[in-house]
Order: sequence, then C-alpha cells, then structure tokens
Amino acid sequence: MSDRLLHQIALTLLPQVGAITAKTLVSYCGSAEAVFRASRRELLKIPGIGPGIAAGIAMTSALTKAEEELRFLEQYGVQALFYTDEKYPARLRQNADCPALLYFKGSSVDLLGARRMVAVVGTRQPTEYGRAVCEEFMEGLRAYDTVVVSGLAFGIDVTAHRKATALGMPNIAVLGHGLGKVYPNEHRSVALKLTENGGLLSEYTHHTGPDREHFPMRNRIIAGLCDALLVVETANSGGSMITAELAGQYERDIFAVPGRVRDAKSAGCNQLIRTNRARLTESAADIAAALGWDENGRSRSVQPQLFLDLSPAETALIEIIRQRPQVPIDELTPAAGHPPGELARLLLGLEFKGVVRTLPGKRYEIVG
Repeated sequence: MSDRLLHQIALTLLPQVGAITAKTLVSYCGSAEAVFRASRRELLKIPGIGPGIAAGIAMTSALTKAEEELRFLEQYGVQALFYTDEKYPARLRQNADCPALLYFKGSSVDLLGARRMVAVVGTRQPTEYGRAVCEEFMEGLRAYDTVVVSGLAFGIDVTAHRKATALGMPNIAVLGHGLGKVYPNEHRSVALKLTENGGLLSEYTHHTGPDREHFPMRNRIIAGLCDALLVVETANSGGSMITAELAGQYERDIFAVPGRVRDAKSAGCNQLIRTNRARLTESAADIAAALGWDENGRSRSVQPQLFLDLSPAETALIEIIRQRPQVPIDELTPAAGHPPGELARLLLGLEFKGVVRTLPGKRYEIVG
C-alpha cells in the first residue's frame, strides 16, 4: 500500500474533518500528503479551517490509525477509493457531499461504475405483498443488465439482495458501519455471497460500529450511486423517505410502487406519487421505459430528423457532446460558454430534433 493512500485515509480520520472539509483541504493543498506537510500558518489561510483542525493535522494519531487500517485492507483484500481516483464512482462524485474515501470488498470495483444501477429501498417490516413485488422487480430488472444497490437491512433491502443474488445479478450493499463486521449479523451469509458477484461498500474504517447516525449518511451513498431509486413499501417517515429526498436532490429518477389507501406501510410511496416526487411504477418495464433502456442494457435510439437545420451554436454544442459522451451539465456549461438559460434552450431544441438525449444525473449524449 502506498504512502499516498496512508495520507488519504488519515485525512478522513482527522477530528472535525468531514467529507466536504477534507475535499476543501485537498483542493487548496493539492493532495492529502500535502495537507499533512502544510504549516499551521498555511492551513489557517484556508476557508473554514480553524486552529482546532490545524492542530489535529499536526498530530500523528490520525496517521497511526491509518496504518492500522492499511493492514486491514491488505489482510482482507479491501480496496480503498479516494474521490480523485479514476475508479471512484462518477455518479457519486457529482455530489458535493460524497464521501472523500470509500472502502469496497467484492468481485470487481468496476461494478461501482456500471452502466445501469437501480437502488431499492423500503420498510424493514414488509408485507407479503411488498416482498413479492420486490422479487418481481428483481426478475424484471435482470433483463436490463442492471446492478442492484441496497442497504442490507431487514425487510425490503435484504429481499432485494437475496433475490438478485439468486438470479445471478450483481448487487452492492452499502453499509452504515465498517467492513470489519456485518450488521445485522443475521445477514452475514447474504453478505458473503454478495462479495462473489457484487460487493460491500462503506465510507467507514473497519472497526466502526453500526451507530444510529451512520445510517442516514449511508443513505446518501445509496441515492448517489444509482440512476434510479425504487421505493417498494415505506411509511411516511424513516430511512427510505430520507433516501428518496436525497435522490431528488441529486436529480435521480425516483419510482414508487403504489399501495392500498390507508395502508400505513405504503403511505410513503403513495405520498411520493401524490406529490409528484416519484413516478408510479408497476414493473421493471416502467423504469426501463422512463430511462430509455432496451433489454440487455442498451439505450433505445431515437431516429434523428434528416437534413436538420442547425444553428452555429447548436452545431458547436453537438461537437462538444460528441467529444465528451455522457457529459454532465456542470462540465458542459463552462465548455459551451453559454449562460445557463441559453444552454437549456439549446439542449431542449436538440432533444426535440432527436439529436441529443438526456441521461439520469443531468448528463447528455448524442443519439445514435
């Protein structure tokens, strides 16, 4: 393991340093190693860095803990992904609050950047209807070469993991604790199977326990990893609704399975649909149609009009997108050089003409 990784891990172990502050430090200093080489005077010039954080960086305790973590990674074959690494999931990196560092144990870290990813969440105490519907969706999603993401919790989470595993579908469990344990313990066998065709993902060091506050943080990873979030059964409040709220903030597509009127376990799903925060869905085909998927994971091509009458601005924009497939809007805006309102107008016009297609996460690509 490299000295570079040692300092990246240590950066996440500093007192008072969360994901955003860690990335701020790296942005100003240039690297995690440079953060620890910086003088107190240099650190205090960085916005948001006070004497307490500067003093913590000067101490060696974080580096000592990082050495222990490195030994765990080497012993158990766990991969660590810093947010600047090429293998760090691009969908997640788009979000300002993404973890600075992820730990992954599984068959292939490339699954984190899979072409199609659907997150599945729901109540910890599902009805038989909820379990059956969840399993039906897994069967349907299999045809679209989809990686399933969930949280390994009781109820809908583990139902999705078990069914996806039984169908041979790769699936990823995002944990609210370190990889040194499995919680709940009853799902240990499920977790072991996941590492054979999927994996376990966490932002926490291996000795971190399943504390209550970790699970809302875990939910932002579930929401950020996916193209679409599927809510199967949930009450009006709880972890699933938090995940749906986060998915909306990240501009992910949200789908909810409708339930019976006055059924408390479907009240959250019905509310999401009623308030237009989620699309009503009855099958995996509904999700595929909304996202423009074909079977086997292909995207349906829209036949562009022949002999298009394009303006110089449209032609230039097409060339930018052609050179940078699936470019996110935050990268496209400065590259195109148009004000946001004008850029939105041009993109909408190109979509109507069948030249450009919008992808989940406000990304764009050329049709065909």
